[in-house]
Amino acid sequence: MAALRWVKDNIGSFGGDPKRITLLGHDTGAAIANLLLISPQAKGLFNRVCLLSGSLLSPWAVVLDPGGLRDGVASQVGCGGDADLASCLQKTPLRTLLGVRPVAPRFLPPVAPWAPGPANDPAAAVENAGEPFLSTRLLLTTTTTESYLDFNNQDIQYGIEEDQRNRVLRTYVRNAYVYHLNEIFSTVRNEYTNWEKPIQHPINIRDSTLEALSDGHTVAPLLRLGYLHARRGAPTYFCHFNYQTKESDYPQRLGSVRGEDVNYFLGLPLVGGQPFFPQNYTLQDIRVAETVLNFFTNFAKSGKAVDVGMSGGHSAAALKDKGRHRANGFYWDLYEPSSQLYLSLCESFYAFFTPAFQKLPHDYHISEDYTLLKVCSLHCEVREGRSITTFRLKDPEVWSKFSTKIIDLSVNYNEHSERE
Repeated sequence: MAALRWVKDNIGSFGGDPKRITLLGHDTGAAIANLLLISPQAKGLFNRVCLLSGSLLSPWAVVLDPGGLRDGVASQVGCGGDADLASCLQKTPLRTLLGVRPVAPRFLPPVAPWAPGPANDPAAAVENAGEPFLSTRLLLTTTTTESYLDFNNQDIQYGIEEDQRNRVLRTYVRNAYVYHLNEIFSTVRNEYTNWEKPIQHPINIRDSTLEALSDGHTVAPLLRLGYLHARRGAPTYFCHFNYQTKESDYPQRLGSVRGEDVNYFLGLPLVGGQPFFPQNYTLQDIRVAETVLNFFTNFAKSGKAVDVGMSGGHSAAALKDKGRHRANGFYWDLYEPSSQLYLSLCESFYAFFTPAFQKLPHDYHISEDYTLLKVCSLHCEVREGRSITTFRLKDPEVWSKFSTKIIDLSVNYNEHSERE
């Protein structure tokens, strides 16, 4: 917060505009930026926010049990039974404090902030947020495989068996939820299993598990945040970065992997071959980086991802009235609860980068009571020389309650479980 105030007060001395400050965060940085977005103390310190592969609604974004974390740290340094914890920690040698390794259940953070409010409930904090949440333009992006680092190299290379898949999903459900654990696990397993093929190859099981975890801990929370932001009339953009670097270290079948998009947002393909950035990028990679940078710089300057001055045969005023922005023949509409339009960045058949819009099915919308958690089967199709990405929703009912705090299903469950 202090850094933002300093930027606000001094950026003019460096040629910047204090009225056009943009926050951009990736992964945990996105969660922190999201936290600032709903903080009343941050009102007026920034004007736009970009969240890449992360939000405050992800289960890994906040510590839901800060008291348990405190007790665990106190126990490690020998202050577990001390009534005056602060005094005990002050007397603890620095080497001992630096050696503390907080333990957390799998898929949850060992150290993280907590959500504002007495209940430490991220979803409630976002839903009830005032300024600057309501007046700040928001741009959200996600990749195809957000859960790549949840598996080791052997699992990625050779795949996993069904038993391991079940253990992984059970662990995730147990650690991310409190109630209805068996119901959630059964629903997830059913939805992410190809029942047309009773015998699954380990690679296919790996892919479906990666998809389930990606949707659960990153994609669905981002969509939920976009819905909550847009529902209250705040301008919102949503983007699926589905482009994979030609000489990528990741398997091609996985599509874009978490973090792979950051190089493009930073423009690294434009300076490839330099001592600090030795990776060789293709001409197509460079075109993708130029396009992405154009979107982000436009958003930072004007709050619109596409410069309406590049509107071709349409007047900028007409496009603005329709809430549509166009560049080089392509529109990037605002993400709205009714239309749910988003931008997909893919590779076309002609090896030329083009963005395209798609729309979620009309019969699948996020309601105020349900969280959209299921976005599956991300893939590219070539139509008329342009790259089209479609989101196929296998079952409208799946993951409808996927959030860090399960909504009461009006069923009398007392299903609690120990966390690993």
